[in-house]
Amino acid sequence: MTKSAPPLAKATSQQGIQSVEVAAPLLRSLSSAAGSLSLSALSKIAGMPAAKAHRYLVSLIRVGLVEQDALSGEYDLGPLALELGLASLGRMDAIKLADEAISTLRDATSETVALAIWGNLGPTYIRLMQSRRPVTINLQIGSVMPMTYTASGLCFAAFLPEKETAQLLQRELAHNRRDKLDAPHTRSALAPLLAETRQHGMARIIGRLDPAAVRDPGKSRAAERLLAGFNAFSAPVFDHDGRMRFALTVVGSAAHVSQAWNGEIARSALRHAAQLSARLGYRG
Repeated sequence: MTKSAPPLAKATSQQGIQSVEVAAPLLRSLSSAAGSLSLSALSKIAGMPAAKAHRYLVSLIRVGLVEQDALSGEYDLGPLALELGLASLGRMDAIKLADEAISTLRDATSETVALAIWGNLGPTYIRLMQSRRPVTINLQIGSVMPMTYTASGLCFAAFLPEKETAQLLQRELAHNRRDKLDAPHTRSALAPLLAETRQHGMARIIGRLDPAAVRDPGKSRAAERLLAGFNAFSAPVFDHDGRMRFALTVVGSAAHVSQAWNGEIARSALRHAAQLSARLGYRG
C-alpha cells in the first residue's frame, strides 16, 4: 500500500533536508524580482554571503531551477521553475482556495462573508457564509449586485477594465436615474466612489441601500441590498495574470463592523484577499 504524505502541520515538525531550505530564499528572491539579478544583489536580498549563494546557485542551475545569462552573468528562474509553475497553475482549484479564505475570514470576524465573481449580468454571489452572530442578512447565492452602491459591485467597477463594465454600468446608471434612486445617476457622480475605492484598495458601503429593494424586492438587480445599520467592505482578489477574479466581502452590523478604512474588519478583509491573491499567483 502506498503511504500518503503526512499532513502539513506534522511534516513541518519533522526533520527535512537543510540544504533545500537554505536554497529556498534564493528562489524566492528571484521569484519576487522584476528581472534577473547579479550575484551580489541576489545574495543581499536572500540574506546570505555571496560565496555561499554561489554554491547553491550552481546546484540550482544543474537541476534547471535557475539559469545564468552567459553575457551579463546575472541569474534568473530556469526552465524547471517555469514547468513547475505552469503545472501548479493547471492543478489549481481557485474556488476551493476561495472557500478556505471565506471560512477563515468568517472565523476571524464572526461576520457574514460573501464571494462574488463577474458574471454575464454583473457581480454575482457564488459563495456565502452567514455570521456567527444572532443576525440574518438577506443575501443569497446567485444574487446580482449593483455596481453603483454595493461594496461588491463597486469593487468590480473599480478594479475590472472599464471596457468590461461599461455597458452594464451605463445601463445601471440609467436605471438609477429613471427610478430616482439614492445612488449615483451619472459617471461623474460615481467617479469619486471609484477613486476612493482604488485609493484604499477595497470598496466600502456604509449602512444604506436602494429603497427600490423595499418597494419591489422581486427585481433581480435589487433583490439583495444591505439594510440600514449594516456596513460592508469588499476587497479584490487577483489571479496570476493580474485580473480581478473575485470580490471578497464582509457584511455586518455597524455595531460590530466599524466604517473606518483602517478598522479591524476592513483590514482583515484586505489581508485575506491579498493572501488569496498570492495563492492564485498574483505578484502585484
